[in-house]
Amino acid sequence: MNDPAPTCPYCRLNTATDEPPGGWVHRDDSWLVHHGPAQSSRPGTMKIVSTRHYTDFAEMTSKEAVSFGVLLHTLDTAMRATTDAERVHLVSTRDRVQHFHAWLYPRPASHALRGTDFLNAPQRSEPADADRATEAVRRHLRAKSAL
Repeated sequence: MNDPAPTCPYCRLNTATDEPPGGWVHRDDSWLVHHGPAQSSRPGTMKIVSTRHYTDFAEMTSKEAVSFGVLLHTLDTAMRATTDAERVHLVSTRDRVQHFHAWLYPRPASHALRGTDFLNAPQRSEPADADRATEAVRRHLRAKSAL
């Protein structure tokens, strides 16, 4: 990791030897991807964290910007193929932890809410359902060898 911030929890995430619950979905020189916490995420919700410490899109290198776009495309495709997602919402505020990260929230076609109403509604999953969704996305990525 370049320029880690000693108190940044996401910089520590990259250097930790422990894996997040369910393990890494994807890990490379620029990005870490794992399932969101089951207590606050629908099955299949993915969190993307930059390996380098910066906060905003404007601070990405050209390589990071290109690879982020490819990663989004690949994860969106995998999430639609392995969950009941009709839409995958991207959210990245970086207000609480000032380290670049983004969330991908799968929204099923059957869900009554759309857009920000869906995103603002309570979300949770059983840990076993989160683990199954994580493994399904991981298998899809490996099968496609897209990243």
